[in-house]
Amino acid sequence: MRNIFPLLLVLCLPMLSSAHHSTNVNFTQEIISVDGVIEQVRNMNPHASVLIKHIDTSGAETYWLLETVGRTTLDRQGISMAALEIGVKVTATGRKGRRENTMYLQKLLFADGQEFTPEPDR
Repeated sequence: MRNIFPLLLVLCLPMLSSAHHSTNVNFTQEIISVDGVIEQVRNMNPHASVLIKHIDTSGAETYWLLETVGRTTLDRQGISMAALEIGVKVTATGRKGRRENTMYLQKLLFADGQEFTPEPDR
């Protein structure tokens, strides 16, 4: 019986370890930019996100989900999601998602030149 406990512990380690995934699973290394208007902001863990509406030259609307680091990381960096107001026009730059219309946000550029730049958790 004593020998079974270490074996069970080793077999259960994958379930006990963190279930969080690497950004490499969901995002490519290709850097893209998309302009649009902020529609929704979700400041939560494990990933905060921003939804923007992009309107192309033909007038077609496309919604983009921009994921970023979690709320705790943003708080530690002193970055406030309150700066991201609904209806504000932005240009988002980041790593293209493997799913359609997704991006891992590296920078939001506002029309007035201000930038919102979350840093990955280190």
